Amino acid sequence: MRTSSAFCATLVAIIAIFGFSVLVLIPTQAEAVNANCPNGDCPKFADSITNVNLQPPSGTAPLLETISVTYTTSSSVKQIIWNFGDGTAVTNISNTTSHTYQSAGNYTGSVELDFKDGQDDTKTFQVSVSGGIGANALNATISNPNSGTMNAYQYLLQKYNGSSVATSIPPLSIQTSSPTYNQGDTIVINGAVKNVSNQTAVTVRVMNSLKNLVSIAQLIPSNNGDFSTKVLATGPLWTKAGNYTIIAQYGPATNTTATFYYSGGDGTSTINKSVNGTFALQTPIGTFNIPYTIQGGAIQNIQVFGPQSTPPSTLAITINTSSDGSLSITLPRALIDSKQLPPTPTGPNQTTSQQFNPADMPDQAFTVQDGGHNVQFTEVKNINSRTLGIPFHKGDTTIDIVGTIAVPEFGPIAALVLAIAIISIIAVSAKTGLRFMPKY
Repeated sequence: MRTSSAFCATLVAIIAIFGFSVLVLIPTQAEAVNANCPNGDCPKFADSITNVNLQPPSGTAPLLETISVTYTTSSSVKQIIWNFGDGTAVTNISNTTSHTYQSAGNYTGSVELDFKDGQDDTKTFQVSVSGGIGANALNATISNPNSGTMNAYQYLLQKYNGSSVATSIPPLSIQTSSPTYNQGDTIVINGAVKNVSNQTAVTVRVMNSLKNLVSIAQLIPSNNGDFSTKVLATGPLWTKAGNYTIIAQYGPATNTTATFYYSGGDGTSTINKSVNGTFALQTPIGTFNIPYTIQGGAIQNIQVFGPQSTPPSTLAITINTSSDGSLSITLPRALIDSKQLPPTPTGPNQTTSQQFNPADMPDQAFTVQDGGHNVQFTEVKNINSRTLGIPFHKGDTTIDIVGTIAVPEFGPIAALVLAIAIISIIAVSAKTGLRFMPKY
């Protein structure tokens, strides 16, 4: 008993001197969960993917798939890596992306989120694509019908009726009607496919300066290969100023891009007026219906002057402008064109009897003038027409498109001159007895 009493007295003295403290070890939430899931299948409680959504989850090739991801995070996203499972991938910071599956098959894709605090998470998704028109084109075998008789260039000329126009047309081209746009403007996107394949659609995506998707469309080219769409630069997606990129995709391997500058917006819905129309131009060989889209003005008149005029082969467009704007106009090659013509022989003995068909000559650029000054413009073209995008300023009144070949306009003045000339010839011949046919 004395021993116990001494021990207790000593313990009381130690507690009195140093105080009494208790260290309690409490496991964290993650450790508690890990203790219950030794296989590593425990859910994460921060910076993790919660769901991957597919719209639509399946369909027929070519299938345009919109993929979005939701996640929880205590940090912020550094980058998102999208792997679509068909050999293509893209990296951005948007939680929504799109991809076109061109061929039938069952694809396993994945989305990986990298966070700025160093954590990352990955989730897979499944896409089922059934067969469709052109879905298995990559596996098709096409024989050369002229194997051993002509080279590829000769076959190309024969395919296009001997014309070398096709040699200057890219496989896929796309342009806008103006290099710059403001909030509320209509962005006219014109494009052309050189070799059209069975109702295959062109996918057109518009990405803003942060590489986020702001617009997407699928377009079926016409028989000539051309296509066009309009995008309104307005709303909550159109706030960032900077260089925007248009990405066009046709089939699994053909793609191209174009850029324009957007001045930014406040996120509200604003629409500036644009006019779509067709101008009927009378010529000696018939009427040409010229489609156009103009923003910031209106077309008053269009005249064409042939090679005998100065400057030669010119399409003169009279406009009435209310603000800075742009004109997108499609010109038939049969009306006006611009070609690399052969050089004219020089010297006393330099003559040639060789005949050239201008339609068979390679294309060259038009010259476009606004009020007599050369302006920059965009162009897409196919075998039958050329579409130009021309910007203009408030107060401009005339736009001249100068080529090398044009059908002269047969207007009322020319008809009057011709009528007067015929009447004069008849009057002179009646008075003088002039005969145009020999009398036997």
